[in-house]
Amino acid sequence: MKYLIDTHVFIWFMMEPEKITKKILKILCNEKNEIFISPISFWELAIKWQSGKLSLGKISVLQLPHIAEQYDFTLLTPQTYDYVSISQIPLKENHHDPFDRMLIQQAIRNDLILISKDEKFQQYQENGLQLLWE
Repeated sequence: MKYLIDTHVFIWFMMEPEKITKKILKILCNEKNEIFISPISFWELAIKWQSGKLSLGKISVLQLPHIAEQYDFTLLTPQTYDYVSISQIPLKENHHDPFDRMLIQQAIRNDLILISKDEKFQQYQENGLQLLWE
């Protein structure tokens, strides 16, 4: 199976794996699965780190892509169409986060199951999002 992990899943997997359900941990650790991470997540983390909203302890934000590679996560390279096709995802009244919307669009366009605990993502299932947490 092919999965795209949300930004918080990457951080939790790296720093607080106890926050991830056993089912999801099993998926993330199964070598038969291909786990993707988007550069959008690294961009989001860099912005949060720089603004002081994210602490990585002794880890440098510049190490994050290398750490993802060590976990055998595959970098999902956005295509130009990903950026403009985000306009095809309806704006939901309670959800305008551009990082989340890009992850949702990438998951839909690449036929990936998005792993996220974010309950707001459920409303995009009607638009073709395959979502998994529990």
